[in-house]
Amino acid sequence: MPGHTCGNLKTTKSWCWWCKGKCGVIVYTKKERLIKVELDPKAPAGSFGAGCNKLRLEHALDWFYSGHRLTYPLKRAGLRGENKWEVISWEQALDEISKTLAILKGEYGPETLVVSSGDSWTHDEYKTRFLNLFGSPNIIGPSPICMGPRSLVCEAVFGWYPQMSVKPTTKCIVALGCNIPVGRPGVWVNLLKAKKNGAKLIALDPRETETVQKSDIWLKIKPESDGAVLMAMINYIIKKQLYDKEFVEKWCYGFDELAARAADYSLEKVEKISGVPAEKIKEAAEMYAANKPAAFVEGMGVEQQVNSAQIIHARCILAALTGNIDVEGGEELPGPHSATGFITDRQTELLGALSEEQRSKQIGYNRFKLHSWPGQELLEKYIGGKVGEKGSTHWYTGQANQSLVYRAILAEKPYPITTMIASASNLLVSHANTNLVYNALKKLKLFVVFDLIMNPSAQLADYVLPAASWLERPQLWSYLGFQDALVGSTAAVPSKTSNYDRRTEFDFWRGLGIRLGQEAHWPWKTLEEAYASRMSKMDISFDELCRKGWVRSIPPSYRKYEKDGFNTPTGKVELYSTIFEKLGYDPLPYYKDISKINITDETINQKYPLKLINGARVKEYMQSVWREVQPIRQRHPNPRLQMHPETAKSLGINDGDWVWIENALGRVRQQCMHFEGIEPGIVHADGQWWYPELPGEEPSLYGLWTSNVNVIIDDDPEKCNEITGSWPLRHTSCKIYK
Repeated sequence: MPGHTCGNLKTTKSWCWWCKGKCGVIVYTKKERLIKVELDPKAPAGSFGAGCNKLRLEHALDWFYSGHRLTYPLKRAGLRGENKWEVISWEQALDEISKTLAILKGEYGPETLVVSSGDSWTHDEYKTRFLNLFGSPNIIGPSPICMGPRSLVCEAVFGWYPQMSVKPTTKCIVALGCNIPVGRPGVWVNLLKAKKNGAKLIALDPRETETVQKSDIWLKIKPESDGAVLMAMINYIIKKQLYDKEFVEKWCYGFDELAARAADYSLEKVEKISGVPAEKIKEAAEMYAANKPAAFVEGMGVEQQVNSAQIIHARCILAALTGNIDVEGGEELPGPHSATGFITDRQTELLGALSEEQRSKQIGYNRFKLHSWPGQELLEKYIGGKVGEKGSTHWYTGQANQSLVYRAILAEKPYPITTMIASASNLLVSHANTNLVYNALKKLKLFVVFDLIMNPSAQLADYVLPAASWLERPQLWSYLGFQDALVGSTAAVPSKTSNYDRRTEFDFWRGLGIRLGQEAHWPWKTLEEAYASRMSKMDISFDELCRKGWVRSIPPSYRKYEKDGFNTPTGKVELYSTIFEKLGYDPLPYYKDISKINITDETINQKYPLKLINGARVKEYMQSVWREVQPIRQRHPNPRLQMHPETAKSLGINDGDWVWIENALGRVRQQCMHFEGIEPGIVHADGQWWYPELPGEEPSLYGLWTSNVNVIIDDDPEKCNEITGSWPLRHTSCKIYK
């Protein structure tokens, strides 16, 4: 095991997974006990992470040894939600869970099982491998409101997934619904370098963030109007002939159709839609077109909208019109790792093991088709035939639609869903429409939670299993095969000691798989063996990678399309998406007025006059984790509602007052913070809030119902994006009072 001992301290190179940064770190241990974690000064911070101001690293021990960390497998000893548990062995847990799974599969079919994934601190390839072998097409997760729309739409339009490739040489950066230092810390490092070199920064955001404060142009949009602004920029660039004519003529498909569609979005019309002055949009379009290479950096502020797919499509079009595709510092198209001999995450999942019949049973199969199996099969057809090996090209595999799954559990239609395994996903806190989620979980015949800490969702489980953290597990990561570098590390701290017994996801899914007849497909006994096997055809071994920490395994190359074209049906960048067309969707981007989706009754509009956006990342927390760590909690002790002082004054609300946020789904309370960086009439609430210090048993469930804004977020499938299934977290109507 790679590591270095200096005196009584052992040091291990590793990669921190406590946020999206993926920073290279050095872990110090003494007699198998964690001592401290520090940033590795030799790690490629600009390529991966910038450190969360070392905030979490400084409190590594507080997190690792928190009383909320799960230590041993637990079996429910009372009613669900009573917080009564029996400590059992891993062998007993796996035996009993697999036995129940076999019985329910025999009675209802393999599709009766749903598995949820969560944040990227776990790797889903072995979870999906188990599920494909088991025969269920139903995996759900945050993909539709996270990286799903970005990756899938880019694959449809470009035939590949562009990495967020801001370089010191980038001349223009467009921050699209993203506060980059918090949401993309590694990108922020290079952005600041680029700014010093004269790069321009354009920000589209309804709130004044750190990114906005650094920007040259702030397009202060109304929530959900991003797509209209981008279409106006497209229209202006085409009309003024600011586009790259040579690239467009040779490498873009559907320019004339796009020009006709974009003509509907004049600067003056979009000013009325977005609230952004026409002159500002014009200035942004000229700045973006004139400064190359240019790159977009988008975040969940875009993906958590009804118009998510259309916004991403428009963003892709702007990059193509200006010739910023696959150029250094622009929209770089790296990969795939399969070309180096590396067995990617997608290849590991055994996608071919799931039959066409079972794929067609996926919940939402014919509803949100780019994000379900029909879309995935089209992408595989056109990308897989040109890039690497078959089965290596998917970002997210075809997923069931989360909103529809919970409704299917309750209705038992189109078939009974009786079982759920929640991995790294605090469903009650993280998923929209908390009441719906709660009722669905209570109805299950078997609910298993595999996670790092005891949380509200785990309180409703039949079995709660302790997961090994990134500190306790080996790692092999290349962003699912799309990143141009490969990182690896060994476990720095043992996952089993006299005080706890935690397992990796590989151990868990392999353990179930072997008990359910999948033994031939799990030839490796440990995760290290599995990783070594995946690198066996490369010119570097897993052990060597761990000693180095990272390698740039795919040499950078640009304008690869000049040799092979783009991996799309037309071989070009599809401004007019034939894949969307084949799936039955509009092949061109457009803006959909959300007021006609969310509010159809004017009396309801009057009752809930404020527009609520929520869930922007804060430095202290990562999704629903870290509120249980007291030194971090003290920095951000209460959920905050940002409100313009004028709005607050009109409601008689002082800075620091606790207020109710209410709509037809219910109400939650947060602490008001006067904030001039948001428009009057718009408010922003903290997301995914729970109180680890409150009782775990019902009715409290760690204060689940008190401040968790997902209680009042609607996930009605009719309001989700028709292409990707994204549900609206960034434009909810509400009223607020003390």
